[in-house]
Amino acid sequence: MVASNNRVVLKLDGDLDGQGFKVFLEIGVDGQLPQIEVMGYLPANPQLAQQVRHHWRDRYRTIGAPYIRSPESSETDTDAEIPYRIKPKKSFASHHETRFVACQTSARQLAQNFRQWLASPEFYRLDLCLREELAKDEEIELLIRCDDGDIKKLPWHLWSFCQRYSRTEVSFGSLVATRVKTSQPKPKSQVKILAILGHGDNIDTSCDRQFLTHLPHANVEFLVEPKRQEINAKLWQDSWDIIFFAGHSQTIGDTGKIYLNPQESLEIADLSYGFQEAVKRGLTLAIFNSCDGLGLVQKIEDWQIPIAIVMRELVPDRVAQQFLTSFLAQFSQGDSFRTSVRRAREQLQGLEGEFPCASWLPIIYQNCLDLRLTWQSFLTPVATEVFAKIPEVQPAITSDLADIKNSDNQTNNQTNFLGNWLKENPIKLGILIASLMLGQVWGLPSLANYFNQQGQAEIETPSDVERPWVRAKRWFQLALWFDRNHPAAHVNLGNMYDDLGQVDKAKHHYTRSYHRLNAVGCNNLSRLYIRQGQPERASITLMQCQRLLKTNQPWTEYSIAKNQGWAALEQQSYRLARHYLDTAIDLEPNEGAAHCLMAQLPDLEESQFAIHAEICIDNVRDTLPEEVQWKARVQDQLDARGVKP
Repeated sequence: MVASNNRVVLKLDGDLDGQGFKVFLEIGVDGQLPQIEVMGYLPANPQLAQQVRHHWRDRYRTIGAPYIRSPESSETDTDAEIPYRIKPKKSFASHHETRFVACQTSARQLAQNFRQWLASPEFYRLDLCLREELAKDEEIELLIRCDDGDIKKLPWHLWSFCQRYSRTEVSFGSLVATRVKTSQPKPKSQVKILAILGHGDNIDTSCDRQFLTHLPHANVEFLVEPKRQEINAKLWQDSWDIIFFAGHSQTIGDTGKIYLNPQESLEIADLSYGFQEAVKRGLTLAIFNSCDGLGLVQKIEDWQIPIAIVMRELVPDRVAQQFLTSFLAQFSQGDSFRTSVRRAREQLQGLEGEFPCASWLPIIYQNCLDLRLTWQSFLTPVATEVFAKIPEVQPAITSDLADIKNSDNQTNNQTNFLGNWLKENPIKLGILIASLMLGQVWGLPSLANYFNQQGQAEIETPSDVERPWVRAKRWFQLALWFDRNHPAAHVNLGNMYDDLGQVDKAKHHYTRSYHRLNAVGCNNLSRLYIRQGQPERASITLMQCQRLLKTNQPWTEYSIAKNQGWAALEQQSYRLARHYLDTAIDLEPNEGAAHCLMAQLPDLEESQFAIHAEICIDNVRDTLPEEVQWKARVQDQLDARGVKP
C-alpha cells in the first residue's frame, strides 16, 4: 500500500519581469481537497529575471561551448548556439578557469538574490504557514504550477524550506491542470521500459544501456539510433510504463527537438498521437537524459504524460550517467519517486568541482495532480486517478464555516413544516409510515431523494407564477429533514434564495453543498464570490470545483470554465481568461455567456470580436443578472463601432 503524503501546490499567476505573481498556496493530503488555502504575492523582479537568463546563457553555456556539437558536422564549433548532451574529455574546470570561476560566482549570486526575493513580506507568510503545518519528517509533494519560463530556471531546491524539509522535492507543472486519462493498470511481473538511444556523436550512451539492462524486474527494449517510424510503431503496438531517451537534444525558440540518428531529428509534436496512445495504454514516466529539456516539456502537457524528468540545460555525459544510475538504483529498490530524484540530484553536488551547477540540472515536470509513484506500483499498481474520489474533508475557509454555524437554525424550522405537512396529508402519512416500517423499500436517503425530486418537479412544471418557489421550498426542506447534508437539496435551496435576492442564505446552502463535495454547489458559490467582488477567492474555489466534477456533468464543466474566465477577466488576467473561455466555448459552442465574456477581452481581433458578439447577443440568457449586464456591454461596444449584430 502506498503511504499517504502531504501535497503542497504553489500556483504563480503572472510574470517575473513586469507584474509579479499572485500566489495561491494549497496544503492537503494526497487526492483530498486542500485543508488550507492561503493567498500571497511575489513582486516583479526584472533584475532577477535578467540574472537567471544571464547565468544560464552567458555564464553556464560558455564553459561548455567548446563541447557543443553541430548536428550537421562533427567539427567543433565554439560559436554554436545549440545545446546538447555533451562529452568533455576533461572537466569544465580544466578547460577555462576564468569562465569556470565566473560561472560559480554567478550561481552564488543568483541563489542569494533568489532567496531574497522569496523573503518578500507577502510571500514570507506563506513560507511560515508551510512550516507551521508540515513536519520535517513527513514526505512532501511540492508542485509549482506556473507558465512563466523564468520560474522553471530558478534554483527552487535552494529555497530554505526545501533545504530544511529533506523529504520534499520540487516539481513543475502548467498553471492550468489537466485531466490525464490512462487505462486501468494490471499487475505484472516486469516493468516495461522503451529505451531510445539517439544520435550518439561524441557522447557515450553505452553506460546508460548497460545499467538499464541490469534493472531488477524490468523488461527493457532498446531502439538504437532509430528511425521515426520505428518509434511510432512501438508507441502504437505495445504498452510501456517508462520511456527513456538519451542522446542529443535542443530547444529552438519554444520547441524541443531530439536527434534520432545522423540524418534525422524529431520535434516533440511529430509523434504527439503516438505518445497520447502510449499514455492511454499506461505510460507514466518519461526520462529525457539529454540537454536543454525545458523545450521538451512544452509538449509533454499536450502528450498528457503524467510525469517527466528533464535536464534544464547542457548536461555533461558524466553528470547524465551518474544521475540516471543513482536515480534508478534507488527507485528500483523501493524508494519513492520524489525521494529517489532528490537523492540522485543531490549526489551530483560531488561533481560540481568539475561541472558547476550539476545538481541544478534535473527537474521533475508533473502533468498530474497525484505523484504517489514507486517501482512496485508498476508491478502491483494502485488504481488511482488524477482526479480521484475525494474523501469528505471540509476546506479551511473560515468565513464559510462561520456562515454555516450562524445559519444552522434554518434547519430546525423544517420540523414544524414537516408536522404541518403530515397533518394535511394523512394518506401520504400512511404510505410514509409503511415505507419506514418496511425499511428495505425506502431508507432515509431514498426519502430525501424523493422529496428533492418533488421540489425539482415543482420548479419545472409550468405555472402561472415565474418561479413556484413556495411549494418547491417545502419539498427541499423535507429532503433536508431526512438528510440534513443532502447536497442537491442545498443547491436547490441556494438557487431559490439567490433568485429571491437573499444572498446570505444562498451562500449558506451553496457552502453546505460544496462541503459535501458537490461540483454544482461549489460552482454556484464561486459565482457568488465574483458577484460580491471577490474574484481571487472565486478562482481558488473554482479550482476545487474542477476536481469535484463527475464524468456526466458537461453543463457544470462548461459553467465552471466560464466562471473561471469571468474571475480571471475581473482580475485583468487576460491570457488566463482567454484560455478558460476557449475551454468553455469548446464545451458549449452555442451558449452565449462565454462569448459575451470573450467579447470583452481587450485587443481582441475585430473579426473575432464580431463572431463572439453575435453569438452573445443571440444566445445569452436573460435570467441571470450578470449575463444581462454582459449583453448590454457588448451591445454598447457594437453601437460604438457602428456594427449591427
